[in-house]
Amino acid sequence: MMKRWGHSLRFELRKRPWVWPVILLLTIGLSVGFWQQRQARTQYLQDYTQRLDKQYAGNKQMGRAELISFKKSPTAYHQWYMDSLAINLSKKDQTTVLPGFGVRLYANIETMNNVLLNSMARTYSQFQYMRRQAITPMYPDSLDIETSTGDLDGLSTQDTQMVLRDNPHYYLQGWYYLWYLIRANSVILLFLIGILLTGRQWAKELANKKAHSDWLLLQGQRTLAQLGNQFSIIFYTFAQVVLLPLGLVTLGIGLGAGWGDLRYPVFSFSNPEGLGLAESFMPLGTYLLQAFGLIILLILFLTLLNMIFAQVLRNSWLTTIGLLLVLGITQVMPAIPNFPLTYFRVNETITGILQKAADSDALQPQSALLNLGWWCIGLLVIVLIPVISQQLQQLWRARMASHRHVQQS
Repeated sequence: MMKRWGHSLRFELRKRPWVWPVILLLTIGLSVGFWQQRQARTQYLQDYTQRLDKQYAGNKQMGRAELISFKKSPTAYHQWYMDSLAINLSKKDQTTVLPGFGVRLYANIETMNNVLLNSMARTYSQFQYMRRQAITPMYPDSLDIETSTGDLDGLSTQDTQMVLRDNPHYYLQGWYYLWYLIRANSVILLFLIGILLTGRQWAKELANKKAHSDWLLLQGQRTLAQLGNQFSIIFYTFAQVVLLPLGLVTLGIGLGAGWGDLRYPVFSFSNPEGLGLAESFMPLGTYLLQAFGLIILLILFLTLLNMIFAQVLRNSWLTTIGLLLVLGITQVMPAIPNFPLTYFRVNETITGILQKAADSDALQPQSALLNLGWWCIGLLVIVLIPVISQQLQQLWRARMASHRHVQQS
């Protein structure tokens, strides 16, 4: 039986040679962002050099350490940046060489009203952690600004734009760029392509099920095996479309530009000792592990939802449209505890931002993974009900026919 199922699965997969060109195009498309960031950083550093030269032209010695450190090396600039943050946070005394401000540090601008102190404290804590762990920070150093904590509240539109412009982050190594893709919600685009490629799979089979199903039954493949075959194809294709481009892009960048450090601090909310949510950070490796666990569960969820829509609608186009509508809803709906569509915002789920927004422990990462797993089990039961019901009916009819045969004889 398993051998026949394997032959059938391989036959179905051979009918989909167009999946690999799509994966190649998606990989190339995701890679474009890396080269754009690389070019943007080069341009930014050139512009920043000009701004520093203009700021400290002539005999302006106050704050000139910024220019000197920037032109010396990334390590020297990092030390200047960390020292300047320490002065703003009253962890170090101000001097004429280190006044605590610079072209991108706005401590003396009245309109800021110290609203960026939380960002400075967060960034300084991350720097201290990276120093202890011997982790090289991203270059150039910038404030870690998190809108979910209200870092930019109270700023005018013009000041907000200026702060965001002057604090860019460039994810130019393998693990860092993968982190960027998840933060940028690129997974949703991959889900969309996966739906377009798999939305018609089971629904199309059901549209002409009788003839095809009977033929497969004659070949020795039972209805439950046919269902498992279709589930495997949809899940496998989804996994190809979502996971392979992410993996190939990360591999290419990692081999060409370095991998980065999986201990790099990622902003998050945590619940230390049950005292309420507090700002924290997790290692990048933990973030990626949990994110991919969630992504795989979401692929499973969409696969099962695909099969349910197909069984109910029995129309390939309606099934595809229904799945696309579900995916669209996930991007506009508020955070709802214990509701699976909430978890499609992968970055916000893993970092606890959704937990903070909804003020619900049900949205903490571990609970989200567990809850989504239970939802998948529930959907699997729904998928199996028609098949189990059909088999029970066939068994009942067979027993009744046997009973009548005994009575007649």
